[in-house]
Amino acid sequence: MDDTAYVRQWGEEMARLAEAFSAGFEAVRGYPPGGHEVRLVSAEEGEAAVALLGHAGAAEALLEYYAQLGPVVLPDLGNGVWINDASSVVSQREAGNYPNRLTGAVDDAVTVFGTDGGGGLYAVSHTTGGVYHLALGVLTGDSYHLDPGGYRRVAMALRVFLEQLRTDLTEAVLAQRAAHSRYGQQ
Repeated sequence: MDDTAYVRQWGEEMARLAEAFSAGFEAVRGYPPGGHEVRLVSAEEGEAAVALLGHAGAAEALLEYYAQLGPVVLPDLGNGVWINDASSVVSQREAGNYPNRLTGAVDDAVTVFGTDGGGGLYAVSHTTGGVYHLALGVLTGDSYHLDPGGYRRVAMALRVFLEQLRTDLTEAVLAQRAAHSRYGQQ
């Protein structure tokens, strides 16, 4: 399966999983879920996103992603995961909120594409295609100076990162169903 078809299929499955996760959340947790969303984009929206990101010099792997998908919002999955839409990736970078260069513990060009809701950033390496989770560092201009323990390479490629998210969400839905079954029998 080519990457474009994979990303589309991933998005469709994640949208179904996010809906199931939201539907079962309150019964197990006792409070309503945050707004969960996995947004597929039209061909026209995808073309516009790719043009915008390509002009901004975004990592190649992200072009394939944004050709098919917009934002992914999963505030109740673990600590939360937010993948920005293409225009937010560019506007945050232009506003100086996202770096395009890592220095210190790692020297690399990156494109930040999401956050963990706690101040950590997710970024794709331009040199390896791997995904970093950036947690401790200093943002100065367009550079992020990393402390030695201030980052983790969470995936060897964006596709691996997406697979990890799918696995995490699938496991969360299954855990909710199991908990609901246990509570429903009492």
